[in-house]
Amino acid sequence: MTFSREISIERCDDNVRKPDSDRVVIEAPLQLRARGVPVATIMRTPGHDLELVRGLLHAESVIAGAVSQVDEDAVELDCEPAAFAGRGLLSSAACGVCGRVAIADLETRAKAVDGDTAIARAMLAELPARLRAAQEVFEDTGGLHAAALFTTAGVLVALREDVGRHNAVDKLVGWALEARIDPAQHVLFLSGRAGYELVQKAVMFGVPIVASVSAPSSLAIDLAERFGVALAGFVRGARCNLYSHAWRIR
Repeated sequence: MTFSREISIERCDDNVRKPDSDRVVIEAPLQLRARGVPVATIMRTPGHDLELVRGLLHAESVIAGAVSQVDEDAVELDCEPAAFAGRGLLSSAACGVCGRVAIADLETRAKAVDGDTAIARAMLAELPARLRAAQEVFEDTGGLHAAALFTTAGVLVALREDVGRHNAVDKLVGWALEARIDPAQHVLFLSGRAGYELVQKAVMFGVPIVASVSAPSSLAIDLAERFGVALAGFVRGARCNLYSHAWRIR
């Protein structure tokens, strides 16, 4: 599977400009078809497409039977097209399915994350470096987001990369569902901003701790607080901000 390609560029360094080449992340559309009817288009980095779709369907509470890859640009779902009515899943890599779900709606589909799962702050501080070390495509391009599942002992369970933050999480959740991973003892670590949609996906998945190298949004914090999820932002070395359920990070 090709995640990147080489292109010719003009590189600027102060007042010096010169021809050069660079590797860039591939972004391409993936069409979702429900029994042959197109119902959604996702802009994503090719690869792990079935995991991406399973994770997206799970987060959106769409029940489908068989999910199969038709070709490199399409996935077929065994469900009625009506299951997607009003969902507006024409999504870009930048925004995923932003702004469609409110906390009140999520109340009908999700439950609070229970249990006493916690992680030591010293261990949390090590996760950014462990995430970065495992980002193979980012190493090649510098242009991908990542979502990773760690144990509370800091063991990397799985990592997925994509040009879209939402896609990376959907791919990871799709893999975990297929692998029957129990999320209750794990940490979801994000390479970028922790917005509402990403925390929503974490709540639907049932993971108790979400951490990011960047900032959360106000709605993401409200959501994490309501559903029992610890939310840590600006995790950079020994520094971080704790925004909800700080007791889970000791």
